[in-house]
Amino acid sequence: MKGPKSRAVWPAHIPRWFHPLLQWWWPGTQWATEASQAVHLTFDDGPHPEITPWVLDQLQAHQMTATFFVLGAAARSHSDVIKRTVAQGHAVGGHTMNHEHGWHTDTAAYVQSAKTSMEVGHDGRSLFRPPFGKITRTQCLALLPYAQIVMWDVLSGDYVVNGNRGEEIVLRRLKRHTRPGSIVVFHDNEKCGATIKKVLPEYLLWLQQKGWTSTHLEAKVSAKD
Repeated sequence: MKGPKSRAVWPAHIPRWFHPLLQWWWPGTQWATEASQAVHLTFDDGPHPEITPWVLDQLQAHQMTATFFVLGAAARSHSDVIKRTVAQGHAVGGHTMNHEHGWHTDTAAYVQSAKTSMEVGHDGRSLFRPPFGKITRTQCLALLPYAQIVMWDVLSGDYVVNGNRGEEIVLRRLKRHTRPGSIVVFHDNEKCGATIKKVLPEYLLWLQQKGWTSTHLEAKVSAKD
């Protein structure tokens, strides 16, 4: 996905017919599920001491669960937020220790960072998402025994918003692409906090109006030492 310099969100949606090819090249990755009448909201880059609890409040108010892909360093600093996240029934996965870019990081160092970030959450589900969605095939193969690597098929683009018009675009993008089984990406960090506070409540209400809910993801592998 492109960053804030371009103000672009690409790809905002990854068609499901394309997922088998992506899974062939990046073994162990998951892009959507076949869950009936459920989507999978995911939040990257937390936990944040103020934004993440607000997100948890919103999910609880709408009786939905989500998956949080946490940075290990932040999780260590805000262990109380992690405990609350798990206590409320959400899943916690790793997102490396310090948001490492897989294409620019040695495989051994990257795998260790990924594994450590999963351990910090103390969730036990062995879920991992690569920052930026950037991971090499070699890194995927190395993580295969240890983690379910979760990608997405709907990208909110909350990280490139500029003003109210941008928030409207995010919401419209989400409504256009979300379907049952979709894995949807938000960010519960300081940069995106203002955006999700505008977008998330309306999006959750829209999901309910569609008769859908959100459930957390489950790993297809068991936790290993």
